[in-house]
Amino acid sequence: MSGDPSPELSFRLIGTWWRVDLASDEAARTSATDIARGTLGTADQHATARRRMRDDLVSAAAAAREAQARLLLLQTELSPGDPMSATLTLYDDDRMRMSPAIGTSPDRVLRVLEESLPTIAPELAPTAVRRPFQGGETVRVHRIDETIGVEDGQEFTQRRLVAQYWYPQPDSKRLLLAVFSTPLGDIPHTVLSYFDAIVEVSRFVTPVPTAS
Repeated sequence: MSGDPSPELSFRLIGTWWRVDLASDEAARTSATDIARGTLGTADQHATARRRMRDDLVSAAAAAREAQARLLLLQTELSPGDPMSATLTLYDDDRMRMSPAIGTSPDRVLRVLEESLPTIAPELAPTAVRRPFQGGETVRVHRIDETIGVEDGQEFTQRRLVAQYWYPQPDSKRLLLAVFSTPLGDIPHTVLSYFDAIVEVSRFVTPVPTAS
């Protein structure tokens, strides 16, 4: 006899989001092709952009699958005609588990995480803050990754904001990690507020068992 199903994290997302299939490279490539066509159209002049987008998504899916992610979403619009570029990756990994000695209190689980950040992620520890969700709190940390690109012979700096939200899973010592990423790293406070708003209305729901 199996136990009750574990609660799953649910998001209420605004705008246009696409799911990238993480089942395999082939599945990722199929979904990435659909996303590129749905976003950029099928005109010949966009063939290079579609190929670049498809390849980037396949690479992102491979990295997410290697890290045992279970969900990868891409946002392309806030509303029709209002573009937005962001990803949401969800990690539900058995390795993200606290010591048995700390119990299952969500606040205690998060405090242990906060205390460990200077050791496990010293570059992120100073950014740690609590942020609410429906049913409790998360710990948010963030960073800005800078890369140098070249376009039309000119160098430019690309700043990507990466925000990590650590959720304590109900009645357990496990942590669930939601990672938001966007190339809009030049406006970090605005984008962090947007991600915070998404997290604030997220919640854990218990799946309804299906009849066997």
